[in-house]
Amino acid sequence: LRYAVPGVRPMSTVARRAERGACLETAFGLCGGPLAWYVQLCCGYALASQPCFSGGRRLGAPVAALQWTWAAMVLLMLAAVLTALLSLLVSWRAYRRTRDQTSTDLHELMDAGAGRARFVALWGMLLGGGFALATALTAVSFVTLPRCAG
Repeated sequence: LRYAVPGVRPMSTVARRAERGACLETAFGLCGGPLAWYVQLCCGYALASQPCFSGGRRLGAPVAALQWTWAAMVLLMLAAVLTALLSLLVSWRAYRRTRDQTSTDLHELMDAGAGRARFVALWGMLLGGGFALATALTAVSFVTLPRCAG
């Protein structure tokens, strides 16, 4: 059964896919940076601490069998920075797309949702850039500090 609302045309399949794609793009732009940082923080903690502790005591050097964790940690940080920068780029594109969608009529602006989309895109740019910077600073400290002696 189809319910028809007077004056409202039903969405086509193409329009629904485009709307779903825009929603996923907005969600990635807003949450990509923080999620990348969170994954890097949790997985990075395990990769950085596991080789330095054995049987509940701290070691002066990493366990030989777990030397691979350093390279894995660097790759994880690189992936997190790139993901955060990608979310920044996606949000920046959405912000540029919505910057010209301003209207003087408040009701038109509320119906179009341009103000909301632009607001979310702005926060996506701030979060993507901020978390890319935070992850890059973590990477610098990880590379420059001694591994198990801290």
